[in-house]
Amino acid sequence: MSQSQNAPEVHGAQPAPFRLSWPVQLAGIAALSVYLDSLMWWTEPRDMALFQRPWLQHIVHYGPIGAFAHPFSNYTPAYLYLLAVASLFHGSMEAMYLVKLLSVAGTAFAALAVADLVKAMDGDRRWAVLLFIMPSAVINAALLAQCDALWAGACVFAVAAMIRGRTVAALAWCGAAVAFKAQSVFIAPFIIGALIGRRVPLRQWAVPGLVFVAMMLPAWLAGWPAWDLAMVYPSQPSWIPLPGRLANPWMFATVFAPEAAPSFYWLGFAAVAAASIGTAALTAASVNNRRAMLLLALLSSLALPFFFPKMLERYFFLADLLSLALAISCRERATALIAVAVQLASFLSLLTYMYFYFQPYPTLVGAVIAAAALAGTCLLAWRSGARWPTIRGAARLSFAQRAST
Repeated sequence: MSQSQNAPEVHGAQPAPFRLSWPVQLAGIAALSVYLDSLMWWTEPRDMALFQRPWLQHIVHYGPIGAFAHPFSNYTPAYLYLLAVASLFHGSMEAMYLVKLLSVAGTAFAALAVADLVKAMDGDRRWAVLLFIMPSAVINAALLAQCDALWAGACVFAVAAMIRGRTVAALAWCGAAVAFKAQSVFIAPFIIGALIGRRVPLRQWAVPGLVFVAMMLPAWLAGWPAWDLAMVYPSQPSWIPLPGRLANPWMFATVFAPEAAPSFYWLGFAAVAAASIGTAALTAASVNNRRAMLLLALLSSLALPFFFPKMLERYFFLADLLSLALAISCRERATALIAVAVQLASFLSLLTYMYFYFQPYPTLVGAVIAAAALAGTCLLAWRSGARWPTIRGAARLSFAQRAST
């Protein structure tokens, strides 16, 4: 055989597609993140004068430990501990920028959580840095100076641990999440279903409560009354005056029938109960299917704020993180569309709150998009193998659960 016959065929070969190297892509993401943050960094949000600035001034006045001698916030102390650390730099920076830097640090924590979840799904965890240019994350930190990335990031770490089968770690992260915000219950149906499906002994179910109490202890030892610590969350829910500000069906009630809406709140609670039971049941039967598990975690974080009345405009944040992790891990058109839809619904909620408070129609569009994202998540979870447990399987799980205790 001649040498020409051994040579590979090159006639008509296409050139390799041009791709930017990862350092160049990372530099571009970093530059875009700095630019987006700079657009909002100098604007003081409405809540700053009402909440964060007075809290920080209280801590500066009484000291980072003495400040906790009596209640001074409607937040649990977990976030206030971080604010106390930030207060040590108060002399070198204006209060608003300190609080915003703390929120950006929270975004970094959430990005680590997304990276951990993507790794659990065998995806490329480097792309978790996209969180820094995700509109809802940028607005939450650079403009609103909120701490949603902290509780949501803890929930994402819990999902990653549960997918790996590390139930104690998952429950510990759940306890930390609850210590930051009550909205962490959005992930509860997924966690409960996974605990049932993995036949976790009932004694482990106490882990979140123990972690929560441990995170309250420093404030109690400093003088914050235990009863006041226990009543922080029960005293919060009733203050929201409208049926809702989030892109969900209750936004239509906010716009068209705010006075009549309370008579129908029971429908929302019934829908939440049905969604919670359904998600938990599907999760219990899908604990060996990582893709279905991630989709069901997203379903839990999306369905509860979608059906609950009186939700604030930031409460799709956990769904934002989980949908981003889903899109990075699976890299399919369907998962990308779900992530875009969730982010768009979240963004329209925030946009209406910021700029169109008296013209909330963008959020109505967002509610329709959120409904489509919810339906798409359900369909994709079903196609990924999520199924209802059979009666025999449910009985077997119940028996194994009792035997393990």
